[in-house]
Amino acid sequence: MMGMQQKDIAYKNRLILGLGQTGLAVARYLSALRQPFHVMDTRDIAPGHEELEKMSPGALLKWNGELFTHYDELVVSPGISVAREDIQAARNAGVSIVGDIELFAQANCLPVIAITGSNGKSTVTDLVGELINASGKKALVGGNIGVPALELLEQDGHLVALELSSFQLETTDSLKPAVATVLNVSDDHLDRYNSFQDYVDAKLRIYHQAETCLINADDKNTWLNDADGRHTVIQFGISKEDAQPEWAVNIETNSITHNGNKLLALNELTLQGIHNALNVAVALALVETAGVELTQPVLDAAKAYQGLPHRCQLVAVKNGVTFINDSKATNVGATVAAIQSFQPQFGNNIVLIAGGDAKGADLSSLQQTISETVKAVVCFGKDAPAIAKLCPQKSQLVSNLKEAVTTANQYAQTGDLVLLSPACASLDMFANYMQRGEQFAQCVEAL
Repeated sequence: MMGMQQKDIAYKNRLILGLGQTGLAVARYLSALRQPFHVMDTRDIAPGHEELEKMSPGALLKWNGELFTHYDELVVSPGISVAREDIQAARNAGVSIVGDIELFAQANCLPVIAITGSNGKSTVTDLVGELINASGKKALVGGNIGVPALELLEQDGHLVALELSSFQLETTDSLKPAVATVLNVSDDHLDRYNSFQDYVDAKLRIYHQAETCLINADDKNTWLNDADGRHTVIQFGISKEDAQPEWAVNIETNSITHNGNKLLALNELTLQGIHNALNVAVALALVETAGVELTQPVLDAAKAYQGLPHRCQLVAVKNGVTFINDSKATNVGATVAAIQSFQPQFGNNIVLIAGGDAKGADLSSLQQTISETVKAVVCFGKDAPAIAKLCPQKSQLVSNLKEAVTTANQYAQTGDLVLLSPACASLDMFANYMQRGEQFAQCVEAL
């Protein structure tokens, strides 16, 4: 049964491109609306094809770009680049190109909190949901995390928290968030974009129709061009003598502040690291801007929030050495943020485990952090040699993660931190970053 918070979307003949989790959610949605659709996938055996066949017999077709112009609209899954020649040819012929978030936006009637960024967006989105629920209102959380956005339309709630990837934002035009944020932007997905600026521009699309934009005062890539003053703009960031963002982490007073007033002490937070304190500040800013009062239960929920697995997650303390699993750090920006976040606690006593598939990213921005902050770097995986070259005198090449954990433990002394923060994707050696993080925890346990 469909939820109540919906508007009708236009009746069109649609072609869904890609049958992963997103494509299947779109198929279910259109099937429930009794709107016509077909699906194409480049794989011989697409995941979900059995469910699709039961839902709509004969809907799955072999990929054929020449047929795209037979449809009114292509609904493109995030894993498929809209820059493909066949998709661009369809666009030039007048076929509409959208994604699942665009369909959601056309139907949704609830206030939306929209979150993107290279790093931290899952943590912030999940925490936003927790804070809303702690206030007594009901949050619907999804998008690029957990539940596909279209499935949220079947649920009743008060506010929607959406994590959005750059790929999803490329095909979204109608979303009108109550508040939107770009947490940060660093080199990522450059195998999908012609330039870093193209990637930045895709992220900034989240602001286009937002009522309020929450920008990172410390990252100009998150700033919007608001020459006509259409948007309300507020800032978050690290408090400095010459700059006080509305929502700030003050390292000197070890607190999260709003307009200079202390909200929470950092030592009250369960989450580890300065970057996670910023995530808490952002989540508080987002819900307050969306109309949620920061009552004591809401602040208590912020204190108690433990975070998501594989994101700066404490694995163990063994012989005085702390082991942190940050396997979700699949780009350089995430790893730099993690190292800088733990430096106030561990100083330069950090042994970094890094490596995997860098996805064509420029690794040079990791060089200064390694040379100035890290005690040693243990490198494994496809792009391990490239990471080791950044600071050869501190680097050790190994063949796999098990060997990396053993080697890192040999470097570490009591009071040190061993940090798995790979700066790379995991697919060269693992099914996903979760499997990588789980194997790290197993290797630590076996020490």
